[in-house]
Amino acid sequence: MKKPGTAVAFYRRPDGKLIGYRAEGHTGFAESGADIVCAAVSALTQSTLNGLKNVLGAPVMFEVDDQKALLEASLTPQATKAQVEQAQLLLVTLLEGLRAIERSYPRNVRIFFEERR
Repeated sequence: MKKPGTAVAFYRRPDGKLIGYRAEGHTGFAESGADIVCAAVSALTQSTLNGLKNVLGAPVMFEVDDQKALLEASLTPQATKAQVEQAQLLLVTLLEGLRAIERSYPRNVRIFFEERR
């Protein structure tokens, strides 16, 4: 049985560089529209996607599906070494923000890592 809450997978290359993330599921903290945990996770993940695309200009594959409570973003293989390095600032900041939420709301947010090439 799947645990309630939002699961956030960070995609990490074998060299340790973060290249993306997937946030999926409703946090279950409160009803839709009143869920401060969901709002915080959404704000962080959407801001990071916007930063990757619009500030860094990095090539990003992404999917946003409000019905599935899903936001996934990942640098494409066309990302340059410099773009991957610059993306670390945004992705590590996202990770730290979500870790703070996870510490305060461990039943509602779970973070894990997946290796990607």
